[in-house]
Amino acid sequence: MHLLLTTACLVASLTTSAPAQGPDVLYSKAIQVRATTLTQALAHRIHFNEGQYLRVKQLHLRYLNERQELELSMAGAPVADRDAQLAAAQLRYEQELSDLLHPSQRLAYRQLRANLTAHQL
Repeated sequence: MHLLLTTACLVASLTTSAPAQGPDVLYSKAIQVRATTLTQALAHRIHFNEGQYLRVKQLHLRYLNERQELELSMAGAPVADRDAQLAAAQLRYEQELSDLLHPSQRLAYRQLRANLTAHQL
């Protein structure tokens, strides 16, 4: 009888608990908004499928979070060291993004970056 009551209480607590939230709860609201904006802008120009969209958004979340952590942890570090760490993070991001894209999407991304870089000069 005790086992039955314990099981019933356990089942009741599991069914009434708050719904599980996605992996985005690990990131600040600002990072979540920025990652969504970046992903949507990129998807508008490169046209991801749904799976790619989700993976690219997760990549943006991780990358933006890593950048924020690096900037905070290296606030007093020499500029050259901080720049080297940020450049390494950028390189990892670029490689992971390239791995997620199909060849035609990689080409579109390279063209997009080239055009944005030309406008920034």
